Amino acid sequence: MLGDLHNRVFGEGNSQLVEIIRKQYPDLIFSVGDLTVCHAGQEVNPDIGLALLKRLACDCPVYCVNGNHEYRAKQYPKVYGGVYQKITAELHKGGITLLENARVPVEVNGARLMIHGLEIPEKYYKRFGSAYMPAEEIRALIGEPDEERYNILLAHNPVFFESYALWGANLTLSGHLHGGLVRLPFIGGVISPQVKLFPRYAQGMFEKYRHKMVVTAGLGSHSLALRVNNPPEIVVLEIV
Repeated sequence: MLGDLHNRVFGEGNSQLVEIIRKQYPDLIFSVGDLTVCHAGQEVNPDIGLALLKRLACDCPVYCVNGNHEYRAKQYPKVYGGVYQKITAELHKGGITLLENARVPVEVNGARLMIHGLEIPEKYYKRFGSAYMPAEEIRALIGEPDEERYNILLAHNPVFFESYALWGANLTLSGHLHGGLVRLPFIGGVISPQVKLFPRYAQGMFEKYRHKMVVTAGLGSHSLALRVNNPPEIVVLEIV
């Protein structure tokens, strides 16, 4: 599981990152959004993130979901030109599954999984915002979980974990909060990209109603390029 690359490079062509991931011998790779940076008035270059996923997909199935930056490029094509069309075309060309309010059944080593990708509307990313996403809205966007399979939900923003659990995700994978930018001992993350102090779900594994969520602190940063006591990470998960 990786997230929030934001165009960061680890070694030439991200070779160091690719090698680290390959050494985990993954069955599946999940990208939980924000491969690039989309800001109005600035040039957007999705090539770094696309090249990384396409390289990883040569060895292992890759499933991804849009973060708020990709969603912004999708919602405002006149502002961002053909960036989103390029992203989707290159992902398709690389054999990578992009889940835009969609799901796909997967079987790995006898385990029957259903991978869901939730595309979170823009209103849930506003700075200083306090919007609540009800589980009913998730059902309207992606339908019901599959009772015959283990349901994995890719949802970029972890803030709405309670709703993801109530919807029925056995495991939610998220990012977005960058680990809280600055991490303090015994406290955790200090501030979120939405300018919320001490975000509850900045990084780690959480449980609610016997449903779990794993949040990655991510790999990169943007705008406020700050990571203190907060190294970039990928997350390796074993489902037993």
